[in-house]
Amino acid sequence: MSTATTNTTGEPQPLTYPDGLPDSVAPLGDKPVRALRILIPIVSFAAGALIVGWYLNPKQFYHSYLFGYVFALDIALGALFWTLIHHVADAGWSVGLRRIFENITRAILPLVALFIPVLIGIYSGKLHAWFEFIHKDPSTLVGHEVHLQHVKHLYFATPFLLCRLTFYFAVWGIYARRMRDWSTRQDVEGGVALTKKMHWWAPSGVALLGLTATFFAFDIVMSLQYSWFSTIFGVYFWVGGIRGSLATCVLVVLALRRAGYLQHTITVEHLHDVAKIMFGFTVFWAYIAFSQYFLIWYGNMPEETQFYLLRRNGAWYPMSILLPILYFVVPFFMLLPRAHKRSVRWLAFIATWILVMHAYDLYWQILPVLHNDTIHLHYLDVAAPVCMFGVVLLSTIWGLQRFPLIPIRDARLNETIGYENETP
Repeated sequence: MSTATTNTTGEPQPLTYPDGLPDSVAPLGDKPVRALRILIPIVSFAAGALIVGWYLNPKQFYHSYLFGYVFALDIALGALFWTLIHHVADAGWSVGLRRIFENITRAILPLVALFIPVLIGIYSGKLHAWFEFIHKDPSTLVGHEVHLQHVKHLYFATPFLLCRLTFYFAVWGIYARRMRDWSTRQDVEGGVALTKKMHWWAPSGVALLGLTATFFAFDIVMSLQYSWFSTIFGVYFWVGGIRGSLATCVLVVLALRRAGYLQHTITVEHLHDVAKIMFGFTVFWAYIAFSQYFLIWYGNMPEETQFYLLRRNGAWYPMSILLPILYFVVPFFMLLPRAHKRSVRWLAFIATWILVMHAYDLYWQILPVLHNDTIHLHYLDVAAPVCMFGVVLLSTIWGLQRFPLIPIRDARLNETIGYENETP
């Protein structure tokens, strides 16, 4: 029988298994030493590069840092979405995958602290242009800028902005923590009571996650161009995180399977279904991206077209042309054949491709605000996403070391073990 202890807050502590939990699903303990020996130096080196960049070129640092930060946060929020949607759908086949997503959401806590440099960039005037705009002399404003200045001044007033951001992070942190705690408690207690509790809270979590992620995208990313707006931008933002978290999950599972874990729990059948979902969201991303572009194109209003006009300058233009090709067309055809969805090598390549292209997309969204004329690739543009994604992976490994790799006493675990896709 499994045994466990709890601390004074009631949080489950690492479990012990005197009856011998199978090694393939047991907590990693200190076993992923090799992975940490590679990952920790890389993250440390990238963090050091960011510190040097902050000293030498603060404006570049804050924009690159925001790019890397949003990349990591988007993936963590995508994992929270999949954790919640699993309970909303009451799915059986994905029970084994749920623990991977739960562990990816552990990155939300360190990302709360890592948001501080973003705030410093905002209030130091080195990041968001709208701070310069809302404090302009009203006599210098023209046209729609007069009304916009008053609205932005109220919306981005410091107390209101900080209250919104606090609310966003509180929602994400509370739901991620509660879902993990109830899940790991079930490893000890068993039964369906905790499952029902997770099912009850998950729908409100999905609704709040969609709302908060959308407004976070408005407040922190869309506001980089203070007078531009798009009502579909929030969906564009979080659909990228949903794809990125699926790709991260695939890579984590493949790494665990290669190390000898989850061999009979998460099989190629599960990965096949994940690949089908990635294919679906690849098409959905293209639909959202095209909808945003097409509505702005035929509306032809200066306050909307400015977003795409800025990205027609210099080397940004070919990058804009390549974005739908590399982020939609290429993964679409890579994921189309059934054989590719069931090939470990193909899945590893496709998942890596989608992650890199997600970073490409966010770079295209954020960095033109700093370099209006053309692309100026800086070493900080590489160091920031590497460092932040490393934080996501380290947080995930921390959870994998301490708790079983699957929910070992979930009532529907038998539905995921031995799961098979229907033969075409």
